[in-house]
Amino acid sequence: MYRKNSRYCKFCSFTFRGNSLKIFTRIYDYVIELANKKNVLRYLYGLSFIESFIFPIPPDVLLAPIALTKKYNWIKLSVSTTFFSVLGGLVGYILGLYLFEISLLNDFIDEDAFINVKNLFIKNGVWIIIIAGFTPLPYKVFTVTAGYMSLALIPFIIASFVGRGLRFFLVAAIFHYFGLELANRLKKYFEYIGFLFLVLLLIIYFKYY
Repeated sequence: MYRKNSRYCKFCSFTFRGNSLKIFTRIYDYVIELANKKNVLRYLYGLSFIESFIFPIPPDVLLAPIALTKKYNWIKLSVSTTFFSVLGGLVGYILGLYLFEISLLNDFIDEDAFINVKNLFIKNGVWIIIIAGFTPLPYKVFTVTAGYMSLALIPFIIASFVGRGLRFFLVAAIFHYFGLELANRLKKYFEYIGFLFLVLLLIIYFKYY
């Protein structure tokens, strides 16, 4: 039941309570609910795999709440997430290696993003894979470009494990040990945090996709 000053939007599935729009709080509640589902690890590992070569949403959005529930060993979570992410990275590498035409690569990554990342590879070599794996930069752009530039496969795999592993271990550890406390402290700021996160995602999307 909603109060009289609340209006329900059946198309958007959120409520207006006065002047407050609790979109991101509802998203948080939904993700926490999803993290408690029986088959959630399948979603996590599937997301980790496809994000590395085609999908724009990072696996952290599932890894963090799953670690927060403390239902699973966070180290095993980190290892498995890293493994499937690197496996997906290999698919991206193979796509880049065999899709020689830029016109074909454009089906996976933006041409300007490809040129920018290509220049980063020229300047930094395999180190850029570690940076891309650890930071919010879209990993798929780097995996496809690495294949296109015929980067040595073994260094690519090692760099991917290092970058992705460091990131996922850090995320899982923080949310396993401090996630609940952080969530309770920051919940009243979720709308602001969510908005800033959305802006960051849009910036990354328009720059690299």
